[in-house]
Amino acid sequence: MRRDLEVRQCRVLVAVKDGGSVSAAARLLGVAQSTVSETLLSLERLVGTPITVRRIGREAMLTEAAEAMLPHARALIAASETALAAGARQSQAKIRFGTVESISSYLLPGPLRDFRILWPQVDVQITIGLCADLRKRVERSELDAALTVEGPSGAGDAPAVRESWPARLRLVVDPNHPLAGQSVGRRDLETQSYLLTDPDGAFNGLMRGWLRNVEHAPRLESAGSVDGVKRGVRRGDVVGVLPEYAVTEELTAGALLPFDSDNPLPSIALHLTTMDAPRANSPLESLIGKIRDELGASSGRG
Repeated sequence: MRRDLEVRQCRVLVAVKDGGSVSAAARLLGVAQSTVSETLLSLERLVGTPITVRRIGREAMLTEAAEAMLPHARALIAASETALAAGARQSQAKIRFGTVESISSYLLPGPLRDFRILWPQVDVQITIGLCADLRKRVERSELDAALTVEGPSGAGDAPAVRESWPARLRLVVDPNHPLAGQSVGRRDLETQSYLLTDPDGAFNGLMRGWLRNVEHAPRLESAGSVDGVKRGVRRGDVVGVLPEYAVTEELTAGALLPFDSDNPLPSIALHLTTMDAPRANSPLESLIGKIRDELGASSGRG
């Protein structure tokens, strides 16, 4: 390692050649002349031969040995700049963002559209998964950030959670369902079958806790996706369990109807998880800002 040629030494060597003197090299590099002289001395010690020779009444010039090193010095500088640029492109040109299907389908399209206008060269890679798994992947640096939906305290033990926004869980049925538009009591709840997106998501635990005091254990089924829940509700007598932002269009159009219960539904929230605060003016900070604007607007509409 002590015999390695340093890029700073190469830059000084090239600057002396291009500038024609030590003083000119200092001006080119924006450093003190003494810094250039000290770097040249360190280079001489490294190669074991003089790098410059002073002519009477004139500035120092490069020796033949230094001239022979110039092509290699330029190549080393170019390689260093290429490597640094590649690293910068890798860190700036890709954002690994984890979320759940409902957020990806119903909340992210707007922020992603606005983000891509500002950062067309950045590739946003969306990973869909379960909330707990996504948070763990952020903590393992496998994801840059994750936006999950769960109980308000569902991510309370994760020190990396940065922000959260309240959301609303809705029970929806087909317009022909007997419970459509009704206020439902506890006895009616235990006779229903509930359709959720997946069998292992946070909503299952929330629903089981919500129905824990009914006489009979609730029947919780999974459809595999938000669209699957909606189709299942339209084609059967099941009750769909979805976040409100995923059924706003259907509720507005009357394609699905909500019902209320005298047993208040569990509260949910959207959690943004990052290990570190994004760098100022970075693509990740910009994307999170767009998401924040969208969630703020959604809360205002709610």
